[in-house]
Amino acid sequence: MNVDVCTIIAKNYLAHARVLARSLAEHEPEVGFKVLIIDEIEGYVDPAAEPFDVVTIDQLEIDGFAQMAVIYNVLELSTAVKPWLLRWMLANDPEGGTVYLDPDTRVYAPLTKMFGAVRDHGLVLNPHNTEAMPRDGRKPTEQDILIAGVYNLGFIGIRASEFADTMLDWWGVRLERDCIVDPKRGFFVDQRWMDLVPGMAESFHVLRDPGFNVAYWNLATRPVSERDGAWYVKGDVPLRLFHFSGFNPELLHVLSKHQDRIRLGDEPDLARLCQAYAAELIANGIRDVAAWPYTYDTSTSGLPLDRLIRRVYRDLLVEGFDASIFEPAGEAAFAEAATAPAAIGGEFGITRHLATLHDLRGDLQTAFPDLGNPVDARGLIDWAHTFGRDELAISELLLAPRPALVVAGDNGGQPEPAHAPAPADAHAAPPPPVGVNVVGYLNSELGVGEVARQVIDALDVAGEPTLPIGLVAERSRQGHGFVHLGASADDYPVNLICVNADMLPAVAKHVGPGFFEDRHTIGLWWWEAPVFPARLYGAFEHVDEVWAGSAFVAEALAASSPVPVIRMPMPVTLPPVTVPDRAAAGLPEGFLVLMVYDFNSVFERKNPLGLLEAFLRAFPDPAEGAVLALKSINAEYHPDDHDQLQIAAAGHPHVHLLDFYVTADEKNGLIAAADCYASLHRSEGFGITMAEAMLLGKPVVATAYSGNLDFMRPENAYLVDYELAPIGQGLDPYPAEAQWAKPDLDHAAKLLREVFDDREEARRRGATAAADIRRAHSPHASGQAMARRLSQVRAALQASNRFDPTRIARREAAAAQELVQGGPRAPARGGLGRLRRAPRALALRLMKPHTAYAQQVDRGVTDALMHLGHAVESLEGRVRDLGARQRDSAAVVLRELRAIERRVGALEAERERTPPRDDD
Repeated sequence: MNVDVCTIIAKNYLAHARVLARSLAEHEPEVGFKVLIIDEIEGYVDPAAEPFDVVTIDQLEIDGFAQMAVIYNVLELSTAVKPWLLRWMLANDPEGGTVYLDPDTRVYAPLTKMFGAVRDHGLVLNPHNTEAMPRDGRKPTEQDILIAGVYNLGFIGIRASEFADTMLDWWGVRLERDCIVDPKRGFFVDQRWMDLVPGMAESFHVLRDPGFNVAYWNLATRPVSERDGAWYVKGDVPLRLFHFSGFNPELLHVLSKHQDRIRLGDEPDLARLCQAYAAELIANGIRDVAAWPYTYDTSTSGLPLDRLIRRVYRDLLVEGFDASIFEPAGEAAFAEAATAPAAIGGEFGITRHLATLHDLRGDLQTAFPDLGNPVDARGLIDWAHTFGRDELAISELLLAPRPALVVAGDNGGQPEPAHAPAPADAHAAPPPPVGVNVVGYLNSELGVGEVARQVIDALDVAGEPTLPIGLVAERSRQGHGFVHLGASADDYPVNLICVNADMLPAVAKHVGPGFFEDRHTIGLWWWEAPVFPARLYGAFEHVDEVWAGSAFVAEALAASSPVPVIRMPMPVTLPPVTVPDRAAAGLPEGFLVLMVYDFNSVFERKNPLGLLEAFLRAFPDPAEGAVLALKSINAEYHPDDHDQLQIAAAGHPHVHLLDFYVTADEKNGLIAAADCYASLHRSEGFGITMAEAMLLGKPVVATAYSGNLDFMRPENAYLVDYELAPIGQGLDPYPAEAQWAKPDLDHAAKLLREVFDDREEARRRGATAAADIRRAHSPHASGQAMARRLSQVRAALQASNRFDPTRIARREAAAAQELVQGGPRAPARGGLGRLRRAPRALALRLMKPHTAYAQQVDRGVTDALMHLGHAVESLEGRVRDLGARQRDSAAVVLRELRAIERRVGALEAERERTPPRDDD
């Protein structure tokens, strides 16, 4: 009996299929291999030139494929069509069998035993694990495997039979709509369904060969080794099939993005296996084909088919919608259906599209819990218009229109009694004042304090009024003479707090809850690890949104944030800088490589030891003229770290350790005096000193990882290779299980030599860097971006009426008035109603004069309260106006003081640069 092999790819996975095909042909030359390509190949793939037979979707005759291509992403679709491919394979050989292998597998030895099992048993499956997994807290855990399913469907073998027909039909029905990744509902593409199949099969075989389908999920119990050019598992079992799931050939140090248990640095044989596979992928064109577009990523007009659109379309299919979104008429029909009123909140403007988004996002459910409530419904629509359209790139085609503002206390169009004043809520909310309260360590000599000062300068340039509110940072010298105020109830209704998440609860306690009440609070946070730890989640309770100064920080925070995370470009600016005399500044003579850092910022993260070692590799001989200066502060708080550095520098006269405070101008002068700035950091949220060095035109050698990549590229900097490594214990506040960069010190040494040896190229890159920083991170560019977001925030505040201090009193007065005007409610009638009706009517007639008098008194009191409320509101308005004038005046005065300080600083710098005349 013949058994052939097949796989499924989108065309951008073509290199993987080529490697699999060639490795299969090497060890099983008689076996046929067919590759189903699920998207369009015209102009990309020449079937005649490939080392396999190409199968197209049209050949499988899947009736609902057009709908499947919309509801599924590329992973889901590739697995969903598997039953149809297997059925097609068996139909072409009714007496044979077929084996499916994932495209990211490679054959290393003959598969005789596997083919024999298919012939003998008809159905062959392979479990993820055949031995107990270690309980070491690493991923994947046993729970991860339970979620994914018992069997790995990167392999399945099946023989033509009546059972095969029945099973494939059953599987296909379920995968047509339910091949999704939704662990909470028990779905994990095609795999979880297969857990049910052994109970249906009269005969099936579990392939337990430890050399088959070796992958990250079982490598802990199946170590791989090489001997005499052959590969083995567990010492002496031939490696037959390796599954490179989650492997990236451009990241040779990472086995799989799905795990953190196996480190290739600890497994030299396994590392060589991965390196060889990466070389094969590259030789087979992965760098070309990986960029090929996926046909089903957009609709006919280019509407991105993201997770939300696919979910909406899937829900519509369940209700009978069957138009194709890949045709203009079908896309129009979909847009009409998606923007139709939702079952809950539809009367308030909530569309099906918005309701589905709400269902997918826990943060939106927290912010707007009841879409049947007009306030929450309007809040979600406002969020979509102000934040969601940017965060999710919501198409205008699907964006819900903003409904007319519904006034709280509206009486459904019925006329008010002549004696009643107009409800206070009928007045439109006043527009919130333009301006923002900026809170930060404004006098402190530390990076987060500098960020706050730069943000205020950028907002000044953008014309956005600011009220600076200063904090004091412990263990930091307060050397910046930045004028600021204390918090006040009359401050602006928008707060921008430039304090990281770990310190925000303490700051919130310091300023008090009144500082946050009825205001929109923004946190400007920095974070230097790819994982944001759960112990800091409490900081989210104090903010309505978070600004992140780099893509790295934004990605780390967004993964766990219940509030919007917005990437905001940071300003990088310096006052006029005077290059100091090196001896007077404590700097050595020679070709100066400089690093500036704070011991409080986690010594291991800043990694001055790594830079010292790389420098010594580049310049082992002090006579060459290169010198290294490691300029730090706060060494006294970290004596062990400082001792390490001193021991490493001992005996190297061209390495200088400088630990003392300097002013901001002196720090800028040190950078200006350097010939090269270097940072072999393990992670940075942004890297302000690197950006400042680039602004000064200095060549910068830095790790090619984290926030500095927002402004660094090969054309304007010298980027150092790295591999990822666990952070490890004892480096609070960073989570030990997360990873950050381990820079390649040999590569760093090579780049330091390049800067030293080719000064002309170093100057060219420095000039490019300065131009790039001035363009993308100028105060104008950053300030305008901040001002645009603040304008959106104010629009949302006005729509929600949050900033209006009298809204609660007006709402309660209107509710009291409605209660009085409505009168008492009649009780429900029971079986004795007729017997009691007559005496009750008599009693009511007798009480009528008293009841009328009581109602008149109630209405009089309510009317008086409403009029009194208007008077109080008028007085409050006058008080607010006085407070606003004082607030705005303070903002103007402080802005002018900052402008004067900048002008004075520029004049002083100019005076220092101008040599005195003889007659002075």
